[in-house]
Amino acid sequence: MSFEAGDRRIECRTRDLSLGGMFLDTTAVSLPFGTELTVTLTLPMLVDPAPVRCVVRWAIASGMGVSFLSLRAAETWAINQLSVQSRDLPR
Repeated sequence: MSFEAGDRRIECRTRDLSLGGMFLDTTAVSLPFGTELTVTLTLPMLVDPAPVRCVVRWAIASGMGVSFLSLRAAETWAINQLSVQSRDLPR
C-alpha cells in the first residue's frame, strides 16, 4: 500500500481497515487533520491497485487515521471480503 503526500509517494502498511477508513502505519510523514490524499490500495481480491481519495482524521507518532471520501463498488466488495475472511479465522 502507498499514498501520495505532495510530490512524494510513501510506502506503508495499514491496520484496522474497514469501509469507513483505515490506519496508515508510517513514521515517514505526518499530515495534519483535514489533509486530503490519495491512497493506493493493494488488496488480494483486486486485480489492480486502486487509488482511493481519503482525508486525515487524526495522527499519532506511528501513523495516521484516514477516512475514505469515496469507494467504488470493487473496493467496497474487496474490503467486505477481507472482513468475512478475518471473521472466519480461528481465535
